[in-house]
Amino acid sequence: MNKIASPVLVLAALAALLVGCGSSNKSSSGGSPSGGGGGVNGISVGNCLNLDENFLVQPSQKVLDGQSPAGVSFTMTLYKDAAAAQKAAAKKSKKTTAIVENAVIDFKGNPSIFAGAPPAKISNSELNSIKRCINQAKG
Repeated sequence: MNKIASPVLVLAALAALLVGCGSSNKSSSGGSPSGGGGGVNGISVGNCLNLDENFLVQPSQKVLDGQSPAGVSFTMTLYKDAAAAQKAAAKKSKKTTAIVENAVIDFKGNPSIFAGAPPAKISNSELNSIKRCINQAKG
């Protein structure tokens, strides 16, 4: 019986640790959240997309890789402000790039859903979901 109790305690401790990882990441001095661009925490944006908007995203501080609910793969890079995002996006193809707030979303390389159709791209409703999550992370 003692052999079973040890793994259960380890699992309980691990679960408690994981719950703590979802907490807010604001500094105690009242500053803005760490990471990303413009005070936006990329991990908070990624978690919002995963939990609230049905995306599948690998959260990170500045660059998020993932897939939209419609299955479009993308990379989202957060910049310090909208002007920096505009400047970065100017170097990319307008057909496979979108700008949302201070983020550049690059969805280059997605296949067509039908033969002869243009490549898949992120929809306006999915871009609105990204905008909601960025604004939510701004607080």
